[in-house]
Amino acid sequence: MDTLFLDANIWFTAARSPQGGSGYIVQLAKQGEIKLVISGQVLSEIERNVRIKESSSTLLRHFENLSLTKPKLILMSSKETHKYIGLINTKDAPVIVGAIQSKSDYLVTLDKKHFFTSKIENTKLPIRIVTPEIYLKTLFKQ
Repeated sequence: MDTLFLDANIWFTAARSPQGGSGYIVQLAKQGEIKLVISGQVLSEIERNVRIKESSSTLLRHFENLSLTKPKLILMSSKETHKYIGLINTKDAPVIVGAIQSKSDYLVTLDKKHFFTSKIENTKLPIRIVTPEIYLKTLFKQ
């Protein structure tokens, strides 16, 4: 069973539009097909963004998603985060660190600008960084 660390934008999009790829990944977790991991930093970012940008029904859906998927909450080392600044911007370094420290199989993100760069692709990270589309294609080829 795959373990996925979802970037905040995946959780946000799943709450906003449950029918898309992000919503489908969350649905797979609800069904027990995959395991999810989250960090406190990502959890705070999602809640802040949903409260600012969306309706109360989207916030409720987000809380339902968390409740029904039961992601494992990890604590991260800030020392580790500093190792990745320069590889990726400061704001996104904790996402990579969370995914690596949790020993997730995949980091799933919609942030192509920051996570799908030649610098990251040429670095031997112990995790695969994918979009929801790429993850779902990989999953269903198995």
